Amino acid sequence: MHPTLSRKKGTITHNRRDIMKKSTLLALVAVALGVVVLGGVVYAADLTGNQILHKMVDHQDEIMSGSMIMTMKLENVYSDGTSGENVFSGITKRSTDPSVPDKALIYYKEPEDVKGTIFLAITPDEGDSRMWLYLPALGSAKELVSEEQEQSFAGSTFSYKDIGSASSIEDDYDAELIGEEAVTVAGKSYDCYVLKLTAKPDADVDYPTQKIWVSKDFWTSLKGESYNEDGKLEITMEVVKLGKFEGNVVPDEMFSKNVIEGNSTRMIFLERKRPASEIPDSVFDPNNLASFDPSAYGL
Repeated sequence: MHPTLSRKKGTITHNRRDIMKKSTLLALVAVALGVVVLGGVVYAADLTGNQILHKMVDHQDEIMSGSMIMTMKLENVYSDGTSGENVFSGITKRSTDPSVPDKALIYYKEPEDVKGTIFLAITPDEGDSRMWLYLPALGSAKELVSEEQEQSFAGSTFSYKDIGSASSIEDDYDAELIGEEAVTVAGKSYDCYVLKLTAKPDADVDYPTQKIWVSKDFWTSLKGESYNEDGKLEITMEVVKLGKFEGNVVPDEMFSKNVIEGNSTRMIFLERKRPASEIPDSVFDPNNLASFDPSAYGL
């Protein structure tokens, strides 16, 4: 995923803080899919804002087709001065056939008290995602209802719905090219298109306006800003380190901050790999989560 968000607000309370800290790592799925494909340079004069947005999404979808395994670390700093760290692995399966739903399984690795917890999301091409949470202590998977999908995590900028919903940003926003600007990542400057995203009339989103900076060379947004219904900047996200995967440029580290609440999240990609063979659909069956074997996928 690129640095842009489409979430529903959840109220963060002090009493929920401990639960949220354990759950925050799920937010990484929203960006775990954020990969970048090298492509030829096409200049702004040749493209509209919507065409640039389409190229960004199209390249992301192309490289994410099939099965992928990722291990990531999430470092959270909260407005009260406390912090937390989690490590998890994600298994995803995406088909080029629109009739086949996207699937994502998130396995908690650290800290020890939540190890073995599994989050599962299945998203059809049309319609709402279905999501489940498996807790080892209970030995069964619970499907999350719509209200639970909206819950916020530990002062982060994400919700369960962010993780499990794979709706395209193209479905929710119209893009306008408003300029060109250089963005610096790890000391290197990248020329970018600057897009203003305006929510479509029927879009069910929390941010009516966003801005993204899309690299001209490898079609990803290196920076993003999300503005709330009052027109105030609420969320910022930026890529702070780039790497390579299968010859393609990918974000190795991203930083997100809720500038109103003061919470921040640093997302570090530890590993990306393809499995030896396509992951069977049975792995993503909620009835099979209790028997999921992480060692079968090197987790």
